[in-house]
Amino acid sequence: MTSAPVFAAGATVGIGVLLIVRSVLPDTPDLHSALARLDATTASGATQSARTGIPGHVTDRVIPPLVQALGLDRYRRDLDLAGDTVEGLATRKIGYSLLGLAFPPLLMLLMTLVGVTPPFAFSALASVALAAVLFMVPDVDLLRRANVARTELRRAVCAYLELVALERAGDAGAVEALERAATIGDSAGFHRIRDALTRAQLAGHPPWTGLATLADEVGVPELGDIADIMRLSGEDGAAVYATLRARAASLRTQILTANAADANAASEHMIVPVALLGIAFMALVGYPAFARILFG
Repeated sequence: MTSAPVFAAGATVGIGVLLIVRSVLPDTPDLHSALARLDATTASGATQSARTGIPGHVTDRVIPPLVQALGLDRYRRDLDLAGDTVEGLATRKIGYSLLGLAFPPLLMLLMTLVGVTPPFAFSALASVALAAVLFMVPDVDLLRRANVARTELRRAVCAYLELVALERAGDAGAVEALERAATIGDSAGFHRIRDALTRAQLAGHPPWTGLATLADEVGVPELGDIADIMRLSGEDGAAVYATLRARAASLRTQILTANAADANAASEHMIVPVALLGIAFMALVGYPAFARILFG
């Protein structure tokens, strides 16, 4: 009598695990995807199937309506910054939800086998609640990864400012200083800066236009500051060495302040478990005395 619920729950768990695994496993990039990244207008659409690891016909027919229904387009900036796609996010959300729906029935079945029969309404409510909670887990994880990537990009921008200032101090032109400084670093932030400069060069635009576009795409206004400063240098011939060094020092101070605030927040969060541990220790030590007083 329990074969149908068991098969249904097992199939739901299998589908959820398959969707999650297929969305997180990296695929071998093809040449088309690598070339499409150079085009800012088609890069997002050309690499969606390769990143999600889902067949193309499934991606084209099922995932886009799901993305529109869930309103996941609002995460495109964070997804691009985290190296993900809306298709992958939608797949993970559905997979996690299916796991949440399937886990309470499986748990109820195990409890039934050991002689405990919980009410069906409890299982249904637990399934809906767990599915709703797990449905939001990919969003929280995406925001966390995007914030980490944005912080790393700000650090790369701080170093890039210093390098551009040094190139300008060495009598390099505005365009040459931006391009040569971008080739020094090897982090993900410097890769993004080089890609932005390359796209601007292929489109026939000055490099500071590419930096301004990248600043809007990833939500890092410090890149826009570099673009504005170097636009003045390239178009008006302004001396920007002192300005670049001052902006780098200001950004470095902001990063250090943010790191100190994060460290203080982490220290404050440790107060709760330490306090609970102290309370538990005091209860353990004082229990014999209280038990003797209360129970004789």
